[in-house]
Amino acid sequence: MGCASIYSNDSEIFTKRLLNYKSNQINVNSTRGIQVTMLNLTLVGVIGCVLRYTFLHPVTGINYGYLLHAHSHLAFLGWVFMALYVLLIYAYLPSGMQKRKYINLFIVLQIANLGMLVTFPIMGYAAGSIVFSAVHAITAIGFAWVFSREVQVTLSSRHEMSFKFIQWALILMLVSNLAPFALGPVSAIQGKTDLYYSLIYFYLHFQYNGWFTFVLLGLVLWQLERRGANTQTRLIKAGFAMKLVAVFPSYILSVLWTEPNLLWYVLGGLAALIQLIGLVCIIYFVVQEMAKSHLADSLVQRILIWIGILAIVGQHLLMLLSAIPALSSLAFSRNIVIAYLHMVLIGFVSVWLLFFFLKQGFVKENLITRIGLALFLVAFVTTELVLVFQVYITEASRWLFYLAIIQLSGILCLTANVKKINRHVAEGSY
Repeated sequence: MGCASIYSNDSEIFTKRLLNYKSNQINVNSTRGIQVTMLNLTLVGVIGCVLRYTFLHPVTGINYGYLLHAHSHLAFLGWVFMALYVLLIYAYLPSGMQKRKYINLFIVLQIANLGMLVTFPIMGYAAGSIVFSAVHAITAIGFAWVFSREVQVTLSSRHEMSFKFIQWALILMLVSNLAPFALGPVSAIQGKTDLYYSLIYFYLHFQYNGWFTFVLLGLVLWQLERRGANTQTRLIKAGFAMKLVAVFPSYILSVLWTEPNLLWYVLGGLAALIQLIGLVCIIYFVVQEMAKSHLADSLVQRILIWIGILAIVGQHLLMLLSAIPALSSLAFSRNIVIAYLHMVLIGFVSVWLLFFFLKQGFVKENLITRIGLALFLVAFVTTELVLVFQVYITEASRWLFYLAIIQLSGILCLTANVKKINRHVAEGSY
């Protein structure tokens, strides 16, 4: 009996050590992925500063349009996509980052990002940059297929609702990628016509209102589910159904600059209203459960959650207002479009990504992090105000450059605070 007891204790200790080793391996690999995404975000910030500087002092050898392509592609594919890649695997496949196939996919995606970072500033949309864009899109399709199939095998019943959001997010991401594949032939045959720009807006619409929105809402629901919340409610199901039904016809709002007849404004407005009601249902549930389920563990996390909520609700309200013919032309003015895109990409998407990084322990929450977030958020809000009221502000371009520097400083603080070895052990119930 004594020998058996000693053997049993040794076996239990060995098992615990093995589980801890595996958990640490998962999180180390995840942390490395987060380090790469934060590096990409830093590069996005650097390019943003250069773009703002060219408005003050044009730099010989820099093509603003080409560099803007690099900036936007790295923001979408190097920062947001790669961050979501890591978070999705971390949430739904805890052992996924140990698997060679996911590491290989991550490496290919990052090589494609670096390829676009080099080729876009040099040649714009040309053979080299298109190849790297296509490699990223095809690899993303492969990831969506493999990831969805593997999750369905191991998915627990309590995560079914959140994963429904994730599945449709991936589908809508694939839908958005139809536009870039069509841009080349359309550009070659017709040039930069209305169809060309409509394809760009198609991509943006299904990225912003499809992929980004659905995946982040899904991850928030996943976080609530792992804390015991029941998301299989009529409110969430109704919100999901309305969001999904409305996401396709609401594309009409993105092309109202073509000035179609009144019927299209009515259809676009109806889609925007349904979409807004669906979002309100989901956000209402999240806010109700936030305190009970401890969605945010600190004041900083609560601030990030609420900023994201305000940004996404504000975006949906602006979409509804853009269906009013008298406001439609204003909605498509250059500064308003840039402010709108930044409101979603920074105020909602990036802010919630940073929330998840803090929540899961990928970024240390200390004084440096709080300073970094303060710089990042103050620069973001002030930039939005300057963009909207630019015609009334003297030397607005100079202020926008200074604000870009401040925002980059905040990003650098956050990047420096990504944990080198993440000792956070995820909750073991998936």
